[in-house]
Amino acid sequence: MEQFQKQIQEQFNEMCKTGKLFRSTLTGQQVWDLYLSAFPAEYNPIFRDPESSEMNCNLCKNFVRRYGNIVALNEEMNLVTMFDIAFPKEDYKRSCSVVSRAIIAGGIQDVFFETHDMLNSLNYGKCNKNDATYRLGIDKNVKRYTREEAEKFGVVKPNEVVTFHHMFLDLPTAFVDKSGKSVEALQGNFRDAKNVFKRAMDEIPLDILLLVKDLINQGSLLDGQTHLYKIEQVIPFKVEYDKVPSDKRDNYAWNVSYGLPFAKFKNELIGVLCSELAEGVELNKACEAWNKRVDPANYMKATAPITKKQIADAKQFVVDNGYEASFTRRYAMLHDIKADEILHVNAGKGTIKEVSIFDDIIATKTTSKLNKFEGVEEVGIEKFMKDILPGCTSVEAYLLNSHRRNMVSLTTALDKQSKPIFKWSNNYSWTYNGNLAGVSFIKEAVKSVGGVTDAYMRGSITWNEDGRDVVDLDIHCVESAGTEIYFGNCKGVNCAGSPCGGRLDIDMIRPTKLGVENIFYNDRSKLRDGRYRFFIHNYDRGDHKGCKAEIEFDGNTYTYHKNGKIQDKEDIATLHIKDGQLVKIDHHMMLHDSNAQPMEFYGLNTNEFHKVNLVCLSPNYWAENNVGNKHYFFMLEDCKCPSDIRSFHVENLIPELLDHRKVMEVLGFSTMIKPSDDQLSGIGFNATVRDELIVKLTGTHNRIIKIKF
Repeated sequence: MEQFQKQIQEQFNEMCKTGKLFRSTLTGQQVWDLYLSAFPAEYNPIFRDPESSEMNCNLCKNFVRRYGNIVALNEEMNLVTMFDIAFPKEDYKRSCSVVSRAIIAGGIQDVFFETHDMLNSLNYGKCNKNDATYRLGIDKNVKRYTREEAEKFGVVKPNEVVTFHHMFLDLPTAFVDKSGKSVEALQGNFRDAKNVFKRAMDEIPLDILLLVKDLINQGSLLDGQTHLYKIEQVIPFKVEYDKVPSDKRDNYAWNVSYGLPFAKFKNELIGVLCSELAEGVELNKACEAWNKRVDPANYMKATAPITKKQIADAKQFVVDNGYEASFTRRYAMLHDIKADEILHVNAGKGTIKEVSIFDDIIATKTTSKLNKFEGVEEVGIEKFMKDILPGCTSVEAYLLNSHRRNMVSLTTALDKQSKPIFKWSNNYSWTYNGNLAGVSFIKEAVKSVGGVTDAYMRGSITWNEDGRDVVDLDIHCVESAGTEIYFGNCKGVNCAGSPCGGRLDIDMIRPTKLGVENIFYNDRSKLRDGRYRFFIHNYDRGDHKGCKAEIEFDGNTYTYHKNGKIQDKEDIATLHIKDGQLVKIDHHMMLHDSNAQPMEFYGLNTNEFHKVNLVCLSPNYWAENNVGNKHYFFMLEDCKCPSDIRSFHVENLIPELLDHRKVMEVLGFSTMIKPSDDQLSGIGFNATVRDELIVKLTGTHNRIIKIKF
């Protein structure tokens, strides 16, 4: 028995190395019955009592009944048992073979775990939660025979001491649950995950998964990017599953679903869509149903699904009309800018200055506090461009934390002779931080996803501007009436709302691009007297770089920011309201205009002056162009966009290309421009949006002024 036990343990150790243990459908009692009955008579003689035999031991029986049906899976998805000993002794050989075949034939029924509480309740010995291994069973016991037993059995002597060795195992701590849950609860979770995973593999074809991936990339599914990673994770499993022989697919499902976070993919929102398409639901109806489930208020804003014919038609139009080279784009550089494309007035003669490039600037790297600039001269942007800029030999811009939203880059076509694709007569374009066509104010971000921004009172948050903070942040508001507005209630503009009129109309779960949430109150008469506390809940408790928040009341806006991780619940502000008026506001989060803590973005430090290499208008106002909103660009030395940016924005394309808008939207994301050392990036300001910039000027007058936009 000692040698057999050693072989059992060695085989079990190999099983544990797979990281996953299971139970066969064969019960422990069935395993014991087979184990005992398979011994040839010569290897299992009568012992002491005519009703007993050498191999019939109560302690071994209890061990086998409890642990004998443990199995593992090898790389070929075949079951492995602890009885699969390569060279068992002759007396155990037949029993091991019979038991192994029966266990393997039974297949898998559940996962295997022991619980710390259960092991402590058994008589195997005391165990602690920090033990590396746990004893299953009892290795040996010692018995001294009495005179009465010697007379009864006739084969032992009075006071004879005999040591009996038994079957046992040392189990690694990885298979001992210490959470306090029952084994049944643990098994139920794993069993459900396996069953749902296998149904997904059986019922959802690969082409449906690939189709849904395309729909997300096309923008046909609202908030689809949040679920894209699940599709991308499931597809390889589906490809592999289809190659697995049918008789091993159940084992494969057990093996893959074990601890897989998205094993229940089929039951999630994205899995429901895949199932609907697999069942034959028409594509447009399935997409519309998805968008209504995700966002009832904004389901019409998603891009309609793109067919292969639409893609072919758009491609043919681009090729036939000579636009193909125009979509191969890059960052614009200083030497690309032509003199007649820049609007700068020279105050001396009143003629157009060729270009506002300030090569002789020596950047000042000293950090200043913003309050030092209080009382400096303020001028409008048009006066600055016309009367002040032409007399300057150098310009330096003071970069603020709040300018993160203003960071902008110029782009152009790789082929300078390519046809213009925009509504203006050149092939230059621009992209703001966050891959937006305009300045990324929180209010604009909320509006861009269909949120209400013209309400009497509003609270909004944004995060994940660079696509690297995929966490679930939620905005909440606890009203004076005690109602708490958040994702769990008052969702959608069509809901009944709270007693005070509050509604949440934008809710995003782990967005892979700019995240936005919004709570609004548009009925002043419903605002009850008292406090309205806005706060952010980090639902995932995951790490991230921070977020921005905005509170608006009766046209007055307060913008906040938090650098670093939002805690479980972090207050933004508390509004005290009486008779529909704001009595006072308690600011709990740092106001966004505060620059007490310098930041770094686009390779530049805030709270410092930086050399301006180029001042120009946006390309839609170069030369004789006068199309759309005007932007003012201050391109900074050493300013580098660190992430992929859109090479063009669909809303700026010529009408002929907009006829293929769906395809163009997808093309915009598939032709992103990679980061480069050669680029023109800096600070951009929309002429229609209030903003300001502090600049240090050298020339006819050396001074510091504040430009108002």
